[in-house]
Amino acid sequence: MSCNERSHIATETPAYPPGVAERSGPAIRAALLAHAPERCAQFEADFRSALALAAENLDLSGPQAVLAHWQAVAMIAANPLTDEEREQIERAKVGDFGGLLTWHQDEKGSWVRS
Repeated sequence: MSCNERSHIATETPAYPPGVAERSGPAIRAALLAHAPERCAQFEADFRSALALAAENLDLSGPQAVLAHWQAVAMIAANPLTDEEREQIERAKVGDFGGLLTWHQDEKGSWVRS
């Protein structure tokens, strides 16, 4: 099998296109304003604080970490769980994993859906 061939690919796709936020201050801010406006002020404060520290120490790792964290928050806000997904989580919390997709490695080491 060549690198371009794929096997065992899940064909199920969400019924809605996922919302995506680029990892930039303006994109994350826009996504938060659209989907979680109550969290936008905290993002702005965190990012401004990290930028101020970066201006002092010339280290951009702080602002990059803030962007990574808040990008994830924005993505979750833009793609809320469905009622079915929330019910599945509640069932899993009490030990019922029925209906969840599971994967295992076959004898060749490939990951396959169970």
